[in-house]
Amino acid sequence: EASTARETDLYLANPVLPDEILQEAVPGSIRTAEHFVGFLKRFVAYLRARVRGPRVVQESPPAFLKDLYEKVCIERKPLRFCAERLRSLLRTLEIVDMADFSAITLVANFATLVSTYSKGFTIIIEPFDNRTPTISNPILHFSCMDASIAIKPVFERFQSVIITSGTLSPLDIYPKILDFRPVTMATFTMTLARTCLCPMIVGRGNDQVAISSKFETREDIAVIRNYGNLLLELSAVVPDGIVAFFTSYQYMENIVASWYEQGILENIQRNKLIFIETQDGAETSMALEKYQEACENGRGAILLSVARGKVSEGIDFVHHYGRAVVMFGVPYVYTQSRILKARLEYLRDQFQIRENDFLTFDAMRHAAQCVGRALRGKTDYGLMVFADKRFARADKRGKLPRWIQEHITDANLNLTVDEAVQVAKFFLRQMAQPFHQVKNQALLRRVLQIKVSQGRPLRGPQEWVQGAGCCSVAPPRVQHAVCKAQHAM
Repeated sequence: EASTARETDLYLANPVLPDEILQEAVPGSIRTAEHFVGFLKRFVAYLRARVRGPRVVQESPPAFLKDLYEKVCIERKPLRFCAERLRSLLRTLEIVDMADFSAITLVANFATLVSTYSKGFTIIIEPFDNRTPTISNPILHFSCMDASIAIKPVFERFQSVIITSGTLSPLDIYPKILDFRPVTMATFTMTLARTCLCPMIVGRGNDQVAISSKFETREDIAVIRNYGNLLLELSAVVPDGIVAFFTSYQYMENIVASWYEQGILENIQRNKLIFIETQDGAETSMALEKYQEACENGRGAILLSVARGKVSEGIDFVHHYGRAVVMFGVPYVYTQSRILKARLEYLRDQFQIRENDFLTFDAMRHAAQCVGRALRGKTDYGLMVFADKRFARADKRGKLPRWIQEHITDANLNLTVDEAVQVAKFFLRQMAQPFHQVKNQALLRRVLQIKVSQGRPLRGPQEWVQGAGCCSVAPPRVQHAVCKAQHAM
């Protein structure tokens, strides 16, 4: 059993390397430390020369290896063992602090991967950043275009594989991207004793100006003001913590700067403290700590974050840490990125996935991950605010997870700021009512029996179970049934 466990650990620790590399002996040309260091020096010198070029270059791994062999006579086989040979050398030297060798480790890992895979990867060499074309800042990107490479060893190793998540939507695109044939696919709703989430789409400001983060309206003062008014009004009615997500760091900085000039930021701070996620990990960790502290002591706080950032994918805002999540705009990825363009081209050629379909799928998946931070258990509750008119479109809304879709009513598809605040107030008032799960489950069964005996159609319990303990807050259609059940108990 111990031997099998060790083999499994070794295999899963190197999921992208084939078996022959893990088992094959290191070539003699790099077996001694002196020869290996000299080999790395030649490879690094070649990389320096390549990135100093005056133009953008995109090529496949075979084309890169061909050029490498022609210019410095480095063959493919020794490259494949660079990562393992470097680890062995560092172990032999008993190096404790690996931080000093992080750069050469990155080079060795790149050498191993580029010589291992001829398909599914691309190399892009950029001499400068598009935003600062006059400043030399060379970058070599080695990007994986095919997600199936990472999960393929798992499918080969195990007979049964279950992929499950609350944000796997739509399901039909995953078999294409991961290149497998599913035995069964199923989407389930969320089992709730009461409706503890309230998603809504805010598409207009109180001035009836449509709000959206699309490029054409990003600088529109009216849109920025309406976004600020939405957060201001929610900060006055939502208790404890609010988390707001923006589409990018630059967009968040522009919005916050404009709010400051308009005085909106000062008004928000009268209701709650404001903390901002940055690209610095230490600063973000400090902001999270202080945000949670403000939620604990009753002062309340707002955390301004970015989709695809640390907060959106790795942090849970349980209970009072996240009573509302606001998604400002549709979080599309930066479409001018050369890496993204290369991947879209690969998906179109290999899997017949259209560019717009993938971009929308990716954006809605990240939007669901962001708003899902608010609901982390059956006893939790929270508001989910989609602040962009484009969320109301069927092609966008249909790609949200089913457990979110089924709670978005037609009345909440295109709200103004004031209407959204009223919906939030009503929902939070309902959540504040005493809720006794055991009593209400018994009441639920009795009401269902009454409705069945009367031949009435059964509707979802979410519309009335929240008020089952008090007839005055139940919808009129079921108040009579609730009262009758209470008297019968």
